Amino acid sequence: MRIRIKYIVMICLTVLCVTVAVGCGKSTDKNGSMLSDDGRSYGGRISAEMKEKVSTAFFDVTVDEAVKYNTFQFADGLYQAEAGKTYLVVKVTVENTYSENLAMSITDFTLDYEGNEAEKVIVGYGRTETGDIGYLENLFTLKVGESVTGYILFTVADLEQYTLGYMEYYEDKFEGNTYAITLKPENGQPAAVSGETEQPTEAAGEEQGAEQPTEEAGEEQGAEQPAAE
Repeated sequence: MRIRIKYIVMICLTVLCVTVAVGCGKSTDKNGSMLSDDGRSYGGRISAEMKEKVSTAFFDVTVDEAVKYNTFQFADGLYQAEAGKTYLVVKVTVENTYSENLAMSITDFTLDYEGNEAEKVIVGYGRTETGDIGYLENLFTLKVGESVTGYILFTVADLEQYTLGYMEYYEDKFEGNTYAITLKPENGQPAAVSGETEQPTEAAGEEQGAEQPTEEAGEEQGAEQPAAE
């Protein structure tokens, strides 16, 4: 009788260990990330700093630099930042580490900062608005293994620190982890980044005080990424 009880206890302990092990597979890691039944991570928030390579499910991204400008030369003329605002230029390098080509948009990357009203989603400007070949295309395809470096422009409150954000979003609507890269920009001279434009721009100073473009540039926000195999 004692032997049978011992075996029953051992069986119960084994079942408990298996249950705990299965549960551990879904528990959070140091970033708060969990695993779905198909092995995809979700719910985590991965933080990083400028110049630090960040590895997502689809690509690696590095913020190479960030610079603030009081004026900026758009494709249609020179603009002056409104009072309390600035033009924030962010240089990023993105490398496709996925097994398929990636359809991407500059609006996959968003900007946030302390005091952002109601956590408003702030997206940036690309080559379409700036006319500058140094900027990322608003929509582009990143081939397998391909790496691209370019700029994204944001119009935001003039502060000392910002956060560049990205969320993994799959074609089947599954939302993965989120990534937050802290930006501490330098102050730059009032000029476009590369000065190389695809079309002639108006002379500096002609459009001072012109109406500013809105922060909701980029109509393709949240381009979907391929679903996991």
